[in-house]
Parts: sequence; C-alpha cells; structure tokens
Amino acid sequence: MKPEVIEAIQKILSKGDRVELIPGPDGTVKVIHIKRKTIVEK
Repeated sequence: MKPEVIEAIQKILSKGDRVELIPGPDGTVKVIHIKRKTIVEK
C-alpha cells in the first residue's frame, strides 16, 4: 500500500470509525470508511 493510503486509514481509525479494505486489480486497495452513529439508546 502507498503511504498516502496508510495515512488515510490511520486518520479514519483515530476518529473511532471502522475501515474496510477491498483488494482490487494490480495490487490496488479500495478503502471504505464506515461511520458509527447511535440511532436508538435504551
């Protein structure tokens, strides 16, 4: 992975959000940012 991709992943994780990585062609990686949001609290 490129340093820019690793830095982006670290920023997302530092916010407490989740990251999903999907491998692509020619060694590329797609980064999916998953945000957490409380919908209902009991």
